[in-house]
Amino acid sequence: MKQRKTALRKDAQERLDRLIDAAVELYASDGYDVPFEKIAERAGVSRPTLHRNFPDRDALSAAVLKVHMDELSEKFAQWADRDDALFLGLKLLATKTIISGGLAKVVPMHRQAAPTSGTFRSWVDEALAGPLARAKAAGHVRPELTIADLHRAILMLAGGGLDSYGSDVAASIDLSLDMLRRGMLPSDPDKAEVKTPHHTAKL
Repeated sequence: MKQRKTALRKDAQERLDRLIDAAVELYASDGYDVPFEKIAERAGVSRPTLHRNFPDRDALSAAVLKVHMDELSEKFAQWADRDDALFLGLKLLATKTIISGGLAKVVPMHRQAAPTSGTFRSWVDEALAGPLARAKAAGHVRPELTIADLHRAILMLAGGGLDSYGSDVAASIDLSLDMLRRGMLPSDPDKAEVKTPHHTAKL
């Protein structure tokens, strides 16, 4: 269980960690609307204890999102100098959208309602800005490609991954990413001949 840096006593910190871990698991399996009672039971604490730590759904959702963002940040940091980081990032975000039902529900893709939705979108914007600039400089994508286009790309890849119906999500996303990457190539024939990045590398 991950330790989170706070000023809480050791026993209080352990309860908080258990609550967050339980919420991450249950958001993924049961979705955004999972009852608080079930989260408290999974964490082995009372509902009042849960509410002392997270007074409402938005507060709990923010904690769940932070876990996902921390995990994603570690990956993006590993790809800091790679020209193909954009493709690796798009693949990772699409995969996370599929395998983590909680992420898809905490960040509603069809309605940006909860405050946590805006927080996550802003984080994605910032995380993809550098990789997008490097991909443009390397000639892997069109100069006019925008961050907004990348959000659409993530949804497109996630939809392509779902085509496998659970049999091989990674392979389906790879195929979808290959088609999408071709559509992102610069229109200039000379730039289009740039070596294809190894976007199917292991995440």
